[in-house]
Amino acid sequence: MQAVGVKLLKLMKIGIDLDEVLADTMPALAKWHNAVYETSLTKESFFSYKFWEVWGGTREEATQKMYDFRETPYFKNIKPVAGSREAIEFLKQNNDLFIVTSRQDDVIKKTKAWLARHFPGAFQDVFFANHYSQNGEQRTKKEFCDSSQIDALIDDLPEYALECLTPERIILLPDEPWNKNAKLPSGIKRVYSWREIADILKSKKI
Repeated sequence: MQAVGVKLLKLMKIGIDLDEVLADTMPALAKWHNAVYETSLTKESFFSYKFWEVWGGTREEATQKMYDFRETPYFKNIKPVAGSREAIEFLKQNNDLFIVTSRQDDVIKKTKAWLARHFPGAFQDVFFANHYSQNGEQRTKKEFCDSSQIDALIDDLPEYALECLTPERIILLPDEPWNKNAKLPSGIKRVYSWREIADILKSKKI
């Protein structure tokens, strides 16, 4: 993705999901699962983000697998999503950027290290909703968006997009295999690249 050459005129608070929006997690997860469990998964295999529906077993077993995955080099070496670094460099010029992730409190340190490596100094704060966790209290993304007065949210899961939707908030949903069949209300726009996301947020129109 090419950097956008025109600076934004007005400051916005932009919430950005992490996995599959900034971090290209699914290919790494599929490779790890294939290596450990002798499967042949690809990103396109994930018709659902409830992973137990894709690879079988129970929700609890899927949660444990994710904990196991996050102890491996596959997790540590996740690559940024194509175009994300250039777009973040542009967006941070005139906006306050926040990470709003469902990741667990157990991976706060590793997550912040990954962000510092790939997006140094880009984010005002990182909010962890602690979903699918084996420890601690779960929070909602809506809580973070409302308390921080987020003007726009980029998230690939329809349930989070719907949860955070307000008449004033821009919601962008990157197109992914697990959300292709989602019926979206007019306030949520499906997007196909970071270039498109940057252009929309530059104009503040969807």
